[in-house]
Amino acid sequence: MSDFTCIITDDEPKMVELLADTISELSPEIEITGRYTDWKSALSAIKSNMPDILFMDISMPEKTGFDLLELIPNIKSEIIFVTAHTEFAVEAFNFDVCGYILKPINDKLLVKTIERAKARILARRKTGENVETKSGKIGIPDDSGIRYVDIHNIIYCETYNRYTKVVTTDSEIISSYNIGKYHETLTHDFFYQLHRSFIVNLNHVKRYDTSGMVIMNNGTEIPISKKHKEDFLQMFNRVGK
Repeated sequence: MSDFTCIITDDEPKMVELLADTISELSPEIEITGRYTDWKSALSAIKSNMPDILFMDISMPEKTGFDLLELIPNIKSEIIFVTAHTEFAVEAFNFDVCGYILKPINDKLLVKTIERAKARILARRKTGENVETKSGKIGIPDDSGIRYVDIHNIIYCETYNRYTKVVTTDSEIISSYNIGKYHETLTHDFFYQLHRSFIVNLNHVKRYDTSGMVIMNNGTEIPISKKHKEDFLQMFNRVGK
């Protein structure tokens, strides 16, 4: 039995076969359980036999790859888009994708992306959780795999292009998740999104400056949006008591 399973969906049959051959050669531990060139067949297969990894084109007839994913709101697969189009990159990361590979496929990038997907899958299997563990630690996916940090050591999270920079008491991690994922995950009372680009740990706030800046313990100055100012001050006072 293979360690991982995958499904390939692309409206170009030759592309499906090329990708399948490349995966089999470079990552033989992955079993290809389905190859589809139409969205209906792919949708049925994914729902009935959720693969560990889903390789998917974006631009397809009738329904795009995005449309297909919206029909599976609770998808557990690691999603790797394989496409000829660069313009979908930003929208793609709204789906918490593991990778975005342009055609023609670069073998080195494909392997690197697959390794990242495998690391995320293994972390999920180990914890039984999607991201957060019961021990108070959080798994942060980056280019090298999953890094685990104590949530209390997170100072703040910042939007970093389409990724997120997670700043802790001893490191900075560029995570492949967008900041929306951390807004969903860091649900403790001491985390607060004071700006669309920043989530802060209130326990690491040093002071609030009347100029509208929040000063963190590491010296970082973070702007607070006007609409969040009053709520933030109430939250900050409550945590400080």
